[in-house]
Amino acid sequence: MKKLHLGVMALLCLPAFLKAQVTISGEWTRRHDGNIRLFRVEHGRLEEVAASKPGADSAFGFYYRPEREGFYVIGSGNPQTPQDKYTFYFKQNDQLNLKVTDTSYVLTGKNSAENQAVEKWHNTLLPLERKGVYFMQSRSTYADFFPLLEKIHQQAQQTKFASTGNRYFDAEFAKFREMDLFHVTAELLSTPRSAHPSAADYTPYFKSIDVPYYTTDTRLLRYPYGMRMMRTLQLMPARMGKGDVTDYSIEARMKGIVNDTLKGEVVLQQAAGLRTFLGYTDLDKQYGKYLLTRDQAFRAGSIKTELAKKATTAGGPAVNFTYPDVNGKQVSLSDFKGKVVLVDVWATWCGPCKGEIPHLKKLEKEMHGQDVLFLSVSVDEQKDHQKWKDFIASEELGGVQLFASGWSDIAKFYNIKGIPRFMVFDKKGNIVSTDAPRPSNKELKLLLENEAKK
Repeated sequence: MKKLHLGVMALLCLPAFLKAQVTISGEWTRRHDGNIRLFRVEHGRLEEVAASKPGADSAFGFYYRPEREGFYVIGSGNPQTPQDKYTFYFKQNDQLNLKVTDTSYVLTGKNSAENQAVEKWHNTLLPLERKGVYFMQSRSTYADFFPLLEKIHQQAQQTKFASTGNRYFDAEFAKFREMDLFHVTAELLSTPRSAHPSAADYTPYFKSIDVPYYTTDTRLLRYPYGMRMMRTLQLMPARMGKGDVTDYSIEARMKGIVNDTLKGEVVLQQAAGLRTFLGYTDLDKQYGKYLLTRDQAFRAGSIKTELAKKATTAGGPAVNFTYPDVNGKQVSLSDFKGKVVLVDVWATWCGPCKGEIPHLKKLEKEMHGQDVLFLSVSVDEQKDHQKWKDFIASEELGGVQLFASGWSDIAKFYNIKGIPRFMVFDKKGNIVSTDAPRPSNKELKLLLENEAKK
């Protein structure tokens, strides 16, 4: 008989609550990071409950008293990713017996009707999961994924799941299957692939993806990867040609979100990308009313605290740099004391840099007449000097244009390892931010206006 290796954290509650335990016993014969973990679903993401180290015989197990009936996840690795993880359903006194193989899992021994239904669904979805979730192994693209998606979507609609006798599970399981199918699809769309679909490539399944349908309630918060798939859900209308796929503004991301708690999650997504305390204050003023739960307030508070720390540590003197302009004249950052200086570090070969140019031009026009100087520093190599000059002329770039001849002093001084990089310096030549928001983010304009008023 194989020895059951129990999750240490779960054992703590065993004596007093033995009758209410979920008992999990299994073998894990595939890769793992040293521990098999039991996760509960909290706010659309995974939180670890207990860990069990498999023995030499690959056995692992847990005794667990569930705080609530619902879906749980067993697996290994980073809780933020779905690889090497499997979803099950637990209520009090359940048993789960399984064996995890190189490619999937099988139930063994005694198991609940709910988990037998979950296994049936998992086997239906498995071919698609291998292409969508395990992208490094499959090398799949939309070209082979979309036809299989249509086949499995049709199969899922035709497959009947008998009542388990648990009305709550049956209702939740129907929603779970819809979200699970979209989840593996979202993984295909949001992970690195060698080819990407155009609006015309999307197949009939995508017409069934309705943002309001998924967001009228909090079902996404009860799904293990609800927050992971939410951004893909938000972008689906634009992907299919019903909006601007490059518009990441909070207004665009809120579109179609019905439930106010889910709107709070959108606010937190937006807040996580902020670079300044001013940006957080502006966001909170407009959308803070949607931070409704204690968990949302806690996460927002953490973001606010970190941004406040950055705001209070700014103010040190800038490290000066000097480069030639388009006419060969040597120009230094220190030449512009008395003005707020926005420095744009970029290159002609950098796609995201060029994507910011229309926004930069618009911002420069909007800031005209204020004490703000726009200074662009190209890190193109010397061999591309003429290409740089031609680009400035053809794109009619404004501001002061300098040529740094590659990753020279400016990159070393300000620890620049990727571009575009935007930096803001105040009128006294002190640092405001060495990693400022991009012009496509209105947060940058707020920052510049605030400094110009000082």
